[in-house]
Amino acid sequence: MMITASNGFIEQSERYAFNNAGESLKKYILLKKGELAYNHGASKLRPYGSCFALTTAENARIPFVYHCFSAENQNAEFMSIELNGAEIENQLRKIVSSGARMDGLLNISFDEYTSVSVLLPGTEEQDCIADFFRQLDDLITLHQREPT
Repeated sequence: MMITASNGFIEQSERYAFNNAGESLKKYILLKKGELAYNHGASKLRPYGSCFALTTAENARIPFVYHCFSAENQNAEFMSIELNGAEIENQLRKIVSSGARMDGLLNISFDEYTSVSVLLPGTEEQDCIADFFRQLDDLITLHQREPT
């Protein structure tokens, strides 16, 4: 699987005509459901990268270039919403010193990324907020499928 700035985790086959993993899974990390991955690749939508929780599968093999972590005792979906927000982008803007390298990856280490400050409500409120956004995403998807 891979991460896109707009859709989160997708199968590589959705983007490419073939599976990029090939025979070498050594270059991939096994991510478990509920864990997060930060794609530190710059994009037009998210110039300081994007972070998503794995929610659609029990586990996934993802490229080793992503920064992966667990949100222990927190709602991972809520954490991904927060970590893709404007406040985190402002913090990342100050950390990422030299912009993007020629390969499009931002110059930010895992330690630098995990140094950002996130204000968190209690887990019950995190669950409610994550559920609200999930329902909103489902409604948007439903409306996008309607014939025009």
